[in-house]
Amino acid sequence: MITTVKTKTAQYSCALCKKDYTRKGSLDKHIVLCEFKSKSKLELQVAVEEASDKPTYDQLVKIVQELSIKYVKLEEKMTEMQQYIDRKKKKVDIIGWLNTHVKPTTGFLEWVNSIVSVEPTHFLHLLRPETTIFECLFEVFAYNLDKRDFICPLTCFAQKNGVFYICEPDQDLSALSASVSNMFLWRELQLEDFVLLLKHVQKKLIGELSEWRKDNQKLFYDNDKIADQFNKAVIKLMNITFTQDANMSKIKNSLYHYLKVDLDCLV
Repeated sequence: MITTVKTKTAQYSCALCKKDYTRKGSLDKHIVLCEFKSKSKLELQVAVEEASDKPTYDQLVKIVQELSIKYVKLEEKMTEMQQYIDRKKKKVDIIGWLNTHVKPTTGFLEWVNSIVSVEPTHFLHLLRPETTIFECLFEVFAYNLDKRDFICPLTCFAQKNGVFYICEPDQDLSALSASVSNMFLWRELQLEDFVLLLKHVQKKLIGELSEWRKDNQKLFYDNDKIADQFNKAVIKLMNITFTQDANMSKIKNSLYHYLKVDLDCLV
């Protein structure tokens, strides 16, 4: 870049060709031409080549039009693809697939009443002031769902957001023959089914609560802090609501995201 130098006879002088100017505006106009003249043949050739590669206004307009057409076509294809995916999801017969491919060894009701368990550590976790009842319930669910010695009669899939499926023994087949008494039918989980599970876990936690208080009576009465934590844990445990409300949705959403699997990966 050419710099300007002030001389004694003129206010401004070109640093490249030494030509003097009294006004800076005149010097600025001169510098543009002087810089161009001072370039080597190679530099001039590169400048011409680069200038020739620049699109004209009409060419730019055409390029933008072509890109707009391509964008519209791409958007239409994405819309068609999404519609295809949505139609495919709607056509998935999850219950039929479950009845054909998933054969649990126990029904939902038996699983809830006889298998779902609560450990003392779960209530101890609830004793912590920072632990919510939702976190405690989730810990109990995770503990029971992570058991790998049986096929769980409760499941859900990414293809059906927020929908759970449970299975129960097929009473019609069981009545026909004892040899098919282990046949199960899948169906969607209803609110009363989920309430049954929650009440069972609540009952188990209350049992652990009673055992803990019985085993720690001296600590309970001698330590006000422990007594306060215990009372707050009782309040958290007894405040579970068994209606279709925000709290119930929060519990179900957490369980859904933990348990869901992608049916496309299984088929």
